[in-house]
Formats: sequence, structure tokens, C-alpha cells
Amino acid sequence: MPLISTSVPTLGVIDSGVPRGTALARFGAPGSNDAEDRLGHGRAILATLGHYLPLSRLEIALYKLFEERLTADAAALAAAFEWQAEAPPAWLLCSLGLTRADARLKAAVARLQAAGTRIVAASPRFGALVYPAAWPGVVAVSGSAGLLPGPPRQGRDGRWYACVWAARETRADGRAWQPWMPGPPGPDIPPALGGASFAAAHALGYWLAECVGDESEVPGEVAAQGSAGQSG
Repeated sequence: MPLISTSVPTLGVIDSGVPRGTALARFGAPGSNDAEDRLGHGRAILATLGHYLPLSRLEIALYKLFEERLTADAAALAAAFEWQAEAPPAWLLCSLGLTRADARLKAAVARLQAAGTRIVAASPRFGALVYPAAWPGVVAVSGSAGLLPGPPRQGRDGRWYACVWAARETRADGRAWQPWMPGPPGPDIPPALGGASFAAAHALGYWLAECVGDESEVPGEVAAQGSAGQSG
């Protein structure tokens, strides 16, 4: 499946918002015109992507799904995908999943895939299937505590595995300690964030850094294999 051709790739993000002042190509939210993240998850996702390339090299289309807590039902997630499908991005990062398949969400995923959007979705390493990660053609990514930031690895199950820890927003001293870095964190460092959401961001950040500036190519192993759509 060819990617949407654009000199400045558009990245669709479905999350809790962005840091104040972040430039956005598009913004959507149910009943809100405020893109600022007050839960911290969206900021950490962008910081993780920014570990691999300057976000200024992307056009970001944000749908602010989470406002007061990091949960959403099937209708809300489907609405987020439908909004993204109105102007399909080259890439779409979905940092959550439903435990049951939803017909409306599946239709929106199919619409995006038909337009050429490459969907990268978080998939818990253990447990039941989650959607959209489990559907064919969606690139499912799980976290592996043994992996450092860098290229994701593909397992025998067809899923991709990547570093599980979120990157920090760079502090004033230029240091952003993470569990993969040597030495103990300072007293001003909050607990590390981790999970499949951030593994998906690590994998996508790496792939974006590999292909940005090339209008026609996605890293070959991703384009060829996609995902087996498994979770476990």
C-alpha cells in the first residue's frame, strides 16, 4: 500500500493534547477548542517521537480524545478516527485500544487504509486482543522492557516490539533522565511513564526519522509485513 505522497508528512495523533504553543496542521475535539494537554500523556508521546526527529519536520493533526481521564469508549474512538479520515494523514498513531471489535471503528480504519494512511497502534504484550491493533494491515506495537530506544524489532507473532519507556521533555539543563540512561535520576525527576503507548511512539518515531524527506517510501519491512494483528 503506497503512503500518501507529501513533502512534509502529516502525522495524525489521537491523545490528550499537546504542549502549549505546539503548531498544529489540524485540531479536533468533542466540545473543546483547547489543544493543551493537562493529563501529561500526549506531551510524553510527542517527547518520545521527538527523541527521533524534530517535530517541526511534520504537520501534526491532533484529535484531543482525553480531557479529564485516559479512557474512551468505542463511540468516542470511532469519532476520532472518522475525524482523521476527513483529511487522511500519512501516518496515524493510536495509543489505545478497545477490548471488543467495533463496527463503526473498523469502518473508519478501513477508510483511512484505503486512503493510504499507515496506522500504528499500541498492543499490550499480554492478554486479550485489542482493536484497532488486531485488525489486518494495522501495525501493532508492544513494549519490551529489554529494548533501548532505536529500531523496533519484529517478533515471530508478527507484532513489532520497541522500548517501553516514554522520553522526557528536555529540562533546562539539557538532560532528560530515563531508565535506559546510566545513573540515578535526580530528586526533581518524576516517575517514568511506560507502556505499549510509548512503544508505539518509539517505533513510529524511528520509522518517521527513516522515511521523512522521502515522499514515496516507508521502511521496507513495515510496508511488506504490516502486522499480523495479534496481541498477547
